[in-house]
Amino acid sequence: MAQASELKKGDYFKHNNETLKLIRKEVVVYGTHSHSKLKLFVQALDKKGEKTINLHHADKVEILDIIRKSAQVISKTPDKIQIMDNVSFETLDAEVPEELTDEINEGDEVTFIDLRGNIKVLEKR
Repeated sequence: MAQASELKKGDYFKHNNETLKLIRKEVVVYGTHSHSKLKLFVQALDKKGEKTINLHHADKVEILDIIRKSAQVISKTPDKIQIMDNVSFETLDAEVPEELTDEINEGDEVTFIDLRGNIKVLEKR
């Protein structure tokens, strides 16, 4: 576990069981005794838009190592798709966001991430 002050732009981390990506951070002074906190501008992994959270410098966060990969769509069902990794040729079942369900067809190239065995499609290429 790392401290919140160690986070850098672009890092993925876990906060309140939600995977977040750090967009930017600021140091903000609060209170009468000039205590400072970190104001983090983050984006949820599975949602669009930006939100802010405030943490103390010493708060513990779990920094995640997430690698984006490309794949080809093999088959499609209403709630999941089956993809083949373009590097390892491994076949995987992946979750698709609702807004991408209609756009993705068999044979399309997609970008996905593997987050502890949970495969999520991020975008259509």
